[in-house]
Amino acid sequence: MKKILALLSLGTLAATAAAQSSPAPSSATVFGTIDMGVARITGDQVSRTGMSVSGANISRLGFKGSEDLGGGLGAGFWLEAGLLPSSGATQSSTSFFNRRATLSLTGNFGELRLGRDDSATFLNTLVFDPFLTNGVGGTMAFAMNGAPIQISNAVSYFLPKDLGGFFGQAQVALGGQPSTATYTRAGDYSGLRAGYNQGPLNTAFATGVLRGASPALDVTASNLAAAYDFQSVRPSLLWAREKTSLATVDAFQVGLTAPVGPTLLKASYGHYSNNSTGNNSWNKLSLGFGYNLSLRTQIYGSYGHISNQSGAQKAMNLLGLGAAGTSLGGQSNGYEVGFRHFF
Repeated sequence: MKKILALLSLGTLAATAAAQSSPAPSSATVFGTIDMGVARITGDQVSRTGMSVSGANISRLGFKGSEDLGGGLGAGFWLEAGLLPSSGATQSSTSFFNRRATLSLTGNFGELRLGRDDSATFLNTLVFDPFLTNGVGGTMAFAMNGAPIQISNAVSYFLPKDLGGFFGQAQVALGGQPSTATYTRAGDYSGLRAGYNQGPLNTAFATGVLRGASPALDVTASNLAAAYDFQSVRPSLLWAREKTSLATVDAFQVGLTAPVGPTLLKASYGHYSNNSTGNNSWNKLSLGFGYNLSLRTQIYGSYGHISNQSGAQKAMNLLGLGAAGTSLGGQSNGYEVGFRHFF
């Protein structure tokens, strides 16, 4: 017992000395979101009723910090894991910090960021969707044909933030294939995003390529979006395309948010088409609200309806609950009521 206490004491002294010899970060924060609700999703083959997660905001646990290096330079880290709080599990069984794991160097030149992060081509579908891609109301204009949501092994550069509303990002990720591989570029990704966000106007364009297991499976993703805030209402437009040698999937969505006191009303209508077969299009209507009990806590409700042409069979699919099943040309509906808290 004495040996164990001695070892613990030595460990404590070593940790204290290391902490005193290393500069302390300017800030370090634990943050996150817990979002759970009750949902029902239906199709003409399968229906589900149960607890859903992340209907308004993605449930997550994160750690971030920064250090002032002097001379206008700064260093920072960001670690973020997606959660399934209804079961206590994480969203990914292979990577704990599946949403973001980055190290940054910032300065007058902008920001250089290394690690796993949102892909440049995903961000517009998130920012310009009234439902932030979440729940039964979320847009279907991302990952339509294999484009990535997050990308690992990424090197990202962001322009400085003081450019009069203009912003830009360049991102490259390396697949790390050996020189003996059949296709050495498999897993590589390159993307660009640029736009303008000042006053009531926010608009952005993004494009990128994810290399597949062969050149025929490469995915090119592009999107263009705009929103204008009239204070009483904020309309938005989103166009997105994901293309391979086998198929091209297009999306066009009109969105609307309207604050009414502590309540935010939300609506969107999207049309989606896949040229791989005939009559392979579908539409989605979404309606919802969020009522803010405080700056951190909200109750919400959402409804979504998908109608398929004869060659399509898209259906509702919720985190924590699963997917409803529908046949070719069928319909799918979903509604949920939930509770979200930031910390």
